[in-house]
Amino acid sequence: MRMRKKRNGDKRLRDLSDLIIKSRAEIVSFPVSLEIGCGKGAFIAELAKREPDKSFIAVEKCSDVAVLAAENVARAGIGNVRFIVGDAAGLGDYFEKGDVERIYLNFSDPWKKSGQFKRRLTYRSFLAVYKSILCDGGSIFFKTDNEPLFDFSLEEFEFSGFELRGVTRDLHASEFAADNIMTEYEKNFSSRGFRINRCEAFLPANANPRLRPATADDLPDAGRMFDDAREYLGSHGVDQWQDGYPPRELLEEDVALGAAYVVEIAGRPVAYAALRRGEDPTYRVIRDGAWPDEKPYATVHRMVVDRGHKGTGLAAFVFGEFARICRGEGLGALRCDTHRDNRSMRRALEKNGFAECGTIYLESGAARVAYHKPLN
Repeated sequence: MRMRKKRNGDKRLRDLSDLIIKSRAEIVSFPVSLEIGCGKGAFIAELAKREPDKSFIAVEKCSDVAVLAAENVARAGIGNVRFIVGDAAGLGDYFEKGDVERIYLNFSDPWKKSGQFKRRLTYRSFLAVYKSILCDGGSIFFKTDNEPLFDFSLEEFEFSGFELRGVTRDLHASEFAADNIMTEYEKNFSSRGFRINRCEAFLPANANPRLRPATADDLPDAGRMFDDAREYLGSHGVDQWQDGYPPRELLEEDVALGAAYVVEIAGRPVAYAALRRGEDPTYRVIRDGAWPDEKPYATVHRMVVDRGHKGTGLAAFVFGEFARICRGEGLGALRCDTHRDNRSMRRALEKNGFAECGTIYLESGAARVAYHKPLN
């Protein structure tokens, strides 16, 4: 049920501005622990009182809920809790890798309707955000009364490289009950006989994506990913790579030139891309537009993500790592091209700072939309 608009809510929140974090620069101590979806703040307040030497941040996207939690914390005189009023998907704007040691997800919205599963805070795209800010050995503590959500979440945690600990489907009758802090929601539902599910999802060091140069041994995995990608593109009416591109010989050439890279998670390749330095002959002529500059650049080619890891932020990770490599080599830009109908790739490019510049033509005569991203 949607919360009724709070009277003078905006003013009340402004009056608590010293508790509200607007940017990373305002976070005074790391690492921190987060509660995502803090409700009225009873859980985070009690946790902070139990651990006064730790720093806690409550994340709540509804400002009318956040103001109640912040007022409760202020009234109790708790000095080690701050608040972010915003969506969990934007946590990367506040935190870097290793900034967070614990995340608490208490009774998150189960999003029960068909097609809503991607909104769940334990869906793999959100877990990718959490992994990007958690320290190695960090954990997510998850509680819910919803059995289908719990089953879904256990699968998503394991898929995303987390190890599960302390799994119980009856928290209040388990060994974890003594240290458990009950939320307002939890008190209500447990009093009515609902059992509470609980688990800890632990992040081992090898669960994070790692970009490394590819070898010939990686080409069978890359070939499988390209086969899946061709099937996906064809099923969506995109006439790209449908002629068997890229051939094995081209991938071998990528490896020989030191241009081939794979993303590895837990020792398994889950993405492939080539980074070709120097001028690309097909980029010399651009039509219906122009390149914004002629600085030395590298070109991203043949990017593909394992179908089981689509939507987990791997494209953004690759673009970020390639940008870092190119800056280190003194290159001024990244360029890329894709089929006009390949909307998923075009969205990925635009979300990661690439601007559409015009049209280039491959040796075969096929047209491609050309993109450019400045690096300095």
